[in-house]
Amino acid sequence: MADNENRDDLFPEPMIPLWQKVRDLEELERRHGQTLQLLQESEELYRAVVENVADGIAITVGTNRAFVNRAFLEIHGLKSVSEVIGLPLDQFILHEDRDAVRKRSLARQEGRLTEHIFEYRIKRPDGEVRWVQSSAVKTIYKGEPAVLAVLRDITKLKAAEEEIRMLNRKLERHVQELKDSNEELEAFNYMVSHDLKLPLIAIEGFSRRMEKTCLNGPTEKCRNYIGIIQDSARKMDQLIRDLLDYCRIGRGELQRTRIDMTALAKSIIEELRRVDPGRSMIATVGNLSEAWGDPAMIRQVLLNLLSNAFKFTRHRDQAIIEMASVDTDEVNTYSVKDNGSGFEARHAQTLFGLFQRLHGSDEFEGTGVGLAVVKRIVERHGGRVWAEGETDKGATFYFTLPKTGE
Repeated sequence: MADNENRDDLFPEPMIPLWQKVRDLEELERRHGQTLQLLQESEELYRAVVENVADGIAITVGTNRAFVNRAFLEIHGLKSVSEVIGLPLDQFILHEDRDAVRKRSLARQEGRLTEHIFEYRIKRPDGEVRWVQSSAVKTIYKGEPAVLAVLRDITKLKAAEEEIRMLNRKLERHVQELKDSNEELEAFNYMVSHDLKLPLIAIEGFSRRMEKTCLNGPTEKCRNYIGIIQDSARKMDQLIRDLLDYCRIGRGELQRTRIDMTALAKSIIEELRRVDPGRSMIATVGNLSEAWGDPAMIRQVLLNLLSNAFKFTRHRDQAIIEMASVDTDEVNTYSVKDNGSGFEARHAQTLFGLFQRLHGSDEFEGTGVGLAVVKRIVERHGGRVWAEGETDKGATFYFTLPKTGE
């Protein structure tokens, strides 16, 4: 047979179309085999990528999981897909976040716009709570609308963010402390140049007068000079004591414990009553919320506030002093109210400054340190102080204390 002879020549004319069909079938079978091989290689590549990627992958149809990869199981602390497939998507989501995740998944499947990236918390079978970041898009899975989500464990990132927030809060506290220290330094400079200097001037001046007046023996004027000198010395001594007390507040660790505020307030009021037993006074203490703090320091707060209430109601025919508290979720708010001399509302913000006085020493004694001590102690405990008042109509002083020492 010739080399260039066509194979079709071997078959009779009527059999040629049949042979062509057989040949076409063989070609189709060959191409089908190639397609199956490519499909198999593609599926193997897909599985290799999906199963080995570090991020979790999940497909959700309706509200149930239809597919998850190995990383999803690792993030959730699971061992088998049987613990997930066919079960609700919120099975391992923390209760507080479930509703939001479910609604977002359904909205995405229905084509409604939602944010692509969402963060929520999961609770693993061992009880550990972890943060997850989910990036979701709409897809079709086995002919049904679905959501394809890529999940990433961001627990360490959240911990780092919280640490940064804590450091920022700490930095803010330090900045505020520095600001307060500068204000205290200014007040101290004023005190040294004025409040401490005045008693010294009085002592020096009246000592010279005594030197001239009392050469021939003590007289009424001499005794008056001696009284002024002694009074000036006492004022200086008290001012120095108050200043030292104020400085000591910023040192040392707080010795926190539970404090019965009702019993503490009543005992202080009894002490103050004994100093001036003849005064007409109505002093009431409500059922105060228990406090959490340093007992010695909190006692100083109550002593200073109640002492002020006693002092500034001195000119009333009948003094009225009330102490109460309000209990809220995170803090207890305490108040000391009196019907004393009060103050102008515009001075409410400056009352708690160091050496701030609204009354002359000839009217009410004091060094202007007591309320500054109150403010410093309360702020060291994580609380705050403020006051409300009206001239000649009394005042109310408030302070808060956290329910725990954290």
